[in-house]
Amino acid sequence: MITAAMSKASEPPKVLTVTLNPSVDRLVYVQQLQRHDTNRILRIEEDVGGKGVNVARVLRRLGVPVVATGFLGGRTGRYVQRELEEMESVQCEFVWVPGETRTNLAIQEADGSPPTALNERGPEIAPEDLDTLIRIVENRSTQVQFVVLGGSLPPGVPTDIYATLGEVAARRGSKVVLDADGEPLVQGLKASPYLIKPNENETERLLGRPIDTLQDAAEAARELHKRGIPVVIVSIGEKGAAVACEQGCWVAVPPKVRAVSTIGSGDSMVAGVISVLARQGTIQEAMRWGTAAGAATAMTDGCDIGTYQQIEELVPAVRVSPC
Repeated sequence: MITAAMSKASEPPKVLTVTLNPSVDRLVYVQQLQRHDTNRILRIEEDVGGKGVNVARVLRRLGVPVVATGFLGGRTGRYVQRELEEMESVQCEFVWVPGETRTNLAIQEADGSPPTALNERGPEIAPEDLDTLIRIVENRSTQVQFVVLGGSLPPGVPTDIYATLGEVAARRGSKVVLDADGEPLVQGLKASPYLIKPNENETERLLGRPIDTLQDAAEAARELHKRGIPVVIVSIGEKGAAVACEQGCWVAVPPKVRAVSTIGSGDSMVAGVISVLARQGTIQEAMRWGTAAGAATAMTDGCDIGTYQQIEELVPAVRVSPC
């Protein structure tokens, strides 16, 4: 059970997050997007982003000491690191590269429909910078329990990078958590990660069949677990998630909340799960905190993430049952 919202600064990190393509996410609100015409902005929200960055932020809010690595560049990169270190107390060891960390722009209309996203590719990564990152992961993996890999790849990074990093981390004794999509996920599975958390769309692409219900998610999680992945979580948004592992299979149903923005909800779920497993908690308790963390972030505006208090308040309302 998690009892403190913030760990002591002197406590060594339990988790390393790797974000190859961090970002600054800018969400622009308009009444209704008018193409090929002038649009008046109602308000703007901005935050740092990228799967590993989000996971690191939520972990710190849940009291888990964490170190973040990946690639950063330019003024945008300095902003990302400053936000992580000064606002979230996340320890950073990024590789600095030429170019500029990407800025992602999303346009949100007042009717609540999904935003229109315009995502930059990110800076070009040179082979020597990739080698530096691999060395950081190798060195840090001897010090942490979990290494979290996920997110899109910037130009210059091969699609098998998660397999490479996963093998390096596992060889050094860390448990690898992989949250990716498409070919990077397929390649990353070759390194036999400890935990994966695909959403319904990612699972559909991986297995080639629709995932519409919690039963579908449970069957998919069991199938992937039988392929040799110790812990498989398949999430399907507000419907909940299913987990399959050596101890069995469970489904977690979140409480009914008013979802404002689902940006970062999946990353928050990963962080909530790890926050319990890092303290040797049960998988059922991990699913409660993971599901609550995802729901808490869905309640926040724009690119924001859930707070410790919001997450803790939602935990008792999460229903976890065997499947």
